[in-house]
Amino acid sequence: MSLDAAEFTEHPLKFDPSDSAFHRILVKENESRMINRLKPAGRTLFVLNVPPYATAASLAQAFSAAGPVASVLLQEKPSEEPEKEDAGHKFKVAYVVFEKASSARKVLDKKCSLRALNEDGQLVTGMDKWRREFEQDVPNPVELQREIDEYMAGYDREVQKQKKVEEEGGEADDEGWVTVTKASVNTFTQREATISKMEEKMSKDRRQKELKNFYTFQIRESKKNDIVSLRKKYDRDLQKMEQIKKTKRFKPY
Repeated sequence: MSLDAAEFTEHPLKFDPSDSAFHRILVKENESRMINRLKPAGRTLFVLNVPPYATAASLAQAFSAAGPVASVLLQEKPSEEPEKEDAGHKFKVAYVVFEKASSARKVLDKKCSLRALNEDGQLVTGMDKWRREFEQDVPNPVELQREIDEYMAGYDREVQKQKKVEEEGGEADDEGWVTVTKASVNTFTQREATISKMEEKMSKDRRQKELKNFYTFQIRESKKNDIVSLRKKYDRDLQKMEQIKKTKRFKPY
């Protein structure tokens, strides 16, 4: 994104109204190639050189000298869409959206002076800011205890529910068996479906055993036949060797 300094209007931006030192920010009308409901044309100003300690609330207060501010977007760099993460402790760019286009024109024409960022005394910086951020990260002990109690109550309910299921007896597994406990021993019954499953399993096991025995017998017979065949081949080979020895003669000349 190319920037031309001549397109911008310069404004001094103080931290406190009594300060003699200030930052210089550059402001111009935001130009977009597409319609953006967060940065409406004519009412949005693009601001450069926003100091690291400036917040959206403090910028809204500063620019409110020109008129009511609808929203302020802080970003690390210019873009069409707002960034999801905070730009961090560094110089940023800002998009200031006014409720009226006339307010934006006042800033561009330098018809008003911006207010100080900390005019209402609500902008916290330095050690005070770090201390406040630390305190916000520390969980509230009362709220934390409430969350722990709710979690443990839910856990206890699940344990009791599981215990009740085990005491009353579980459902039948794939083989038709039901886990029997002391509380359910007198009420346990084998249903017709359970008996059918057991009979089917016993029949299947019996068939597999018969088939396994048949294969064992077949393999044993096959091995016996192989041994007999090898012996016969060995005997034939011996006879051939004897014939070859008899037909050969030693001829030195």
